[in-house]
Amino acid sequence: MLIRQVLLLTKWEWYKFRRLRMPWILLAIAVLVSQIGIWVDYAAYHNDTVQDVLSGGTTTVSTTYEVDGQAVSVVVSCEQVVSGRMPPEIDQLPEEQRRDFLEKVEEVFGGSTCDNYMAADEFRKGFTLPDSITGSITRFASLGPIAVGPLLIMILAASLLGAEYGWGTLRTVLAGGIGRGRFLSAKLLLLLRLCSDALIVISVVAVVSSLAVAFISPDEAGGIADSGQWSDVVVIFFKALYGFLPFIALSVLATVFTSSRGVGIVLGIGYFVVESVVAPLLQLNDTLGNVTDYLLIQSFRSWTAVPGAEETSDSALAFVVILAYTAFFIAATAWIFRHRDIAGATGE
Repeated sequence: MLIRQVLLLTKWEWYKFRRLRMPWILLAIAVLVSQIGIWVDYAAYHNDTVQDVLSGGTTTVSTTYEVDGQAVSVVVSCEQVVSGRMPPEIDQLPEEQRRDFLEKVEEVFGGSTCDNYMAADEFRKGFTLPDSITGSITRFASLGPIAVGPLLIMILAASLLGAEYGWGTLRTVLAGGIGRGRFLSAKLLLLLRLCSDALIVISVVAVVSSLAVAFISPDEAGGIADSGQWSDVVVIFFKALYGFLPFIALSVLATVFTSSRGVGIVLGIGYFVVESVVAPLLQLNDTLGNVTDYLLIQSFRSWTAVPGAEETSDSALAFVVILAYTAFFIAATAWIFRHRDIAGATGE
């Protein structure tokens, strides 16, 4: 009976909230962010200059020699070093010049110069199915120094609950006998559903974009669905959804604690800024560097990394950290919400 009431209340909250502009604006931003990588990868795959810039392959080593009075250039790039395909013209160099040239190539490319180099086929995976879906979800979740997805979700959560305080409807709703626990549970379930809906929309748009590539370039080599595993889509979808939980709970806690939508949003953004500044500073110290593994955003990034066997240990720790943050934030929110008087409309 209790679960049924919470589900019915969640459904009602959805009908009420979908009329607001804020969730649609945030959804549009989320889709745009998730689409950036698809079309950047598409441009890089079809444009050597863009590909070199993005992959760090602009570094080259060159020399010249004469054949029948004509100057011939020999150029070595990251692409050739990584693929092991050195230009055949090297064999035409005089022995001493060839030795000096190869030493220079070793000096320039012997370190980490080409570590981030991506071949053309790697860029192609970014706009073909199903990697285009997993990539879109991952980019939405953790693009840039400040994870975009969690930040948008915290703004959404603060707006959803903070609006009740601003309109003064929270006091009226609770007076109707709904119960604070059921009301709070319904809000949390609604936010989780909105996150799920956003991920579904992002996935569908990624599919549409991948199909659009076939119409833009009908002579595209290879199939449009020839990269990655479809099971990774399911894995990254639920990992992202689980990873959003502590951010939802933190934003709801900040909003309930301050009884303000605006302050709740500011506190959420403030947390992102503080952790983004503190985490790199902690990593400068060998001892304190381990602390970053227990920070919320860092744990979220480890958890939502593209599925792979090498992520197993980091993901296990991140799972526990995310669970601990979520449980603490929800418990604190529930206690404050149950024991604090609800004021009238704040006008926000």
